[in-house]
Amino acid sequence: MTSPNSSSGGDDASFGGWRACDVCGEPIDTIEEAALGVRGSLLDERRAAIAETGQEPGLVPWDWGHRVCFDILEPLYVIDGPKMNTLPRMMARTLQLMDEAWFLETAWEDAVRRFYRVPFE
Repeated sequence: MTSPNSSSGGDDASFGGWRACDVCGEPIDTIEEAALGVRGSLLDERRAAIAETGQEPGLVPWDWGHRVCFDILEPLYVIDGPKMNTLPRMMARTLQLMDEAWFLETAWEDAVRRFYRVPFE
């Protein structure tokens, strides 16, 4: 599979590779069949835990996988692979997501760092 950006791997923002599908465990052959999504049910569970205990549990993870596998997850929000296959596109998604009320409840940084080595500075 070809890297989605032309980075040579030496810079901090170089591509880290596509993972296997979180749902079925099979490799993802093309970016066109891939997606990243967040489940509303996990957001609801997190909010219920906060209401019950008064303590914040961890952030809600983003699922990565084949777009067709996501139907069983019933995601609240899905980003199709071609919309995040470069670091500038991933940054554009970040800016879009910042408008969503639930965004700060998700582990978006972890999702981005799955694929791109972004400096902490």
